[in-house]
Amino acid sequence: MAGIGAGAYDGYDSTEVVTEVTDTVAVDTVLQKDAPKKRFFLRRLLDKALDVDTNYIEQPKYNITLMTEADWRFKYIWLRGSDDEGHHQTLYFHPHSQVTIGPYVGYSLLFLGWTVDIGSRLTTNNSNIYLSLYAPMFGIDYYYENDINGYSISRLSGFSDDVRQRSVGLEFPGLSTNMKYVHVYYIFNHRRFSYRAAYSQTTVQRRSRGAFILGYTYSRQQTNFDYNLLPAPFYDDNGELIINEALKVKRARYTNHSISLGYTYNWVFARNWLFNVSTSPAIGYNFTKGEKMTSDKLYKLRNLNFDFIGKLAVVWNNNFMFAGGSFTAHTYAYKKSTFSCQNALLSAQLYMGINLWRKKR
Repeated sequence: MAGIGAGAYDGYDSTEVVTEVTDTVAVDTVLQKDAPKKRFFLRRLLDKALDVDTNYIEQPKYNITLMTEADWRFKYIWLRGSDDEGHHQTLYFHPHSQVTIGPYVGYSLLFLGWTVDIGSRLTTNNSNIYLSLYAPMFGIDYYYENDINGYSISRLSGFSDDVRQRSVGLEFPGLSTNMKYVHVYYIFNHRRFSYRAAYSQTTVQRRSRGAFILGYTYSRQQTNFDYNLLPAPFYDDNGELIINEALKVKRARYTNHSISLGYTYNWVFARNWLFNVSTSPAIGYNFTKGEKMTSDKLYKLRNLNFDFIGKLAVVWNNNFMFAGGSFTAHTYAYKKSTFSCQNALLSAQLYMGINLWRKKR
């Protein structure tokens, strides 16, 4: 009986257990072999994106960047309408205040800033938000701008001399703009050229070098135009507006996708000093909506357009403290056969800051 009990069937097949265990070990072995390969590939990709030639670029020595920036903005918007006979009328506007100031903070590759209007009207209606990711190989810039009811009429065309003389300089509360902007770019010669040295101040360019930049831009803009709030010179003796029908647009909304190819150069003219110039012509396509005041229907437009991005910068940076200034020029356009809306943004910045939390060697 004892022999029978020892050899009795115990409810499972030992051959199946061995096979199951063997299969599990084989799968674990494959996963263990694949995991290091994946990690190794991602590590190599990250190393390549962050790799620089230290003969040309001094790597950041600190983890955190703190900065204060003052921004002088020169923004112009013009609206143009054409009647059936081809006569043009154009209204030019500029903001009341052109000065914003605010703090910036950076950690590793990320940079975040926020500026508010500190102009003569002391209003915070106008605000701008900046978020950037700066790596040696590529960069991403996000920008949000909100300008509310802060414009004056700067000049006119297509109107009588009397209307022009009486209108220029008058306030116009019926115009506001809203813009979201994302710019993604790839830097070809990133091992020896540092875009960050010029525009995020986290590295130091030690020897002069240039590079081509390939970029993609997405922007979403809205211009609100309440023409019923135009001042008295735009009304005739009968109380009728003298602007043509094509200008009677309540709002222009459009999304733009564009590709740019440009060149940027860092000139190291003295120790810790840098001068940068960047130019990037862009060709894009608009996906546009405009809403007429007299109609609830939206019409769609698709237009090829040409824009321009230009930058200049002068920086002093000893890797702990930095200061400098920059200049940026950007144009945007929305066009159709009888109506167009364009704006040009010119901005100049002055900034100073420090780097904190020194990295371990």
